[in-house]
Amino acid sequence: MIKGCKICGVKDPNTLRFIINHKYPPKFIGFICNYPKSPRYIESDHLKNLLNVNKNKSEFVAVLVKPKNEILEKIKNFPFDYYQLYDCTPEEIKNIKQKYQKKIITA
Repeated sequence: MIKGCKICGVKDPNTLRFIINHKYPPKFIGFICNYPKSPRYIESDHLKNLLNVNKNKSEFVAVLVKPKNEILEKIKNFPFDYYQLYDCTPEEIKNIKQKYQKKIITA
């Protein structure tokens, strides 16, 4: 079981800097990578720039809904520690984990 708090849906650099430099930073910070219906969604070009920071004690989580290969390939070199996967079959989860060598959170 994973313990620790997660702040999800970070989109702007000021918020990100504040939370990673906080005296008590969250263990996980999530970024909505491929769900444009969410108001917290961030496009991969902006995400790449946003993630260019020192994570300090936090770990970055790519939140992905039924991800297609295109988005997985776009973010494969981003500094994510985890992929949080929604609407994926066990086989899809296994394949993503093996191919991209990321820790997986399923929901």
